[in-house]
Amino acid sequence: MSSAGKRRVSVTIDTALLDAIDQWSDNRFAVIEEALRLWQTQRMQAQLRQFYQNCPQSDIQDELTWTEETQDGALQQWDENSF
Repeated sequence: MSSAGKRRVSVTIDTALLDAIDQWSDNRFAVIEEALRLWQTQRMQAQLRQFYQNCPQSDIQDELTWTEETQDGALQQWDENSF
């Protein structure tokens, strides 16, 4: 991502964590950005898991049926359009 798509922020980080970052990398910013991306991914996965845990079983079965019925066609279309 270009620097135009980023914002500068100041944070205070536990000394031990910062020491660990410095031990493993010479780019603190990249490590912190990667950590935040992993955190964001975990949050999205937790929300998705919660959604499906609270979703009626009939809705889940409908999605599975739709997937089974359309998967072969979708894969075939993908293969035909691959470069």
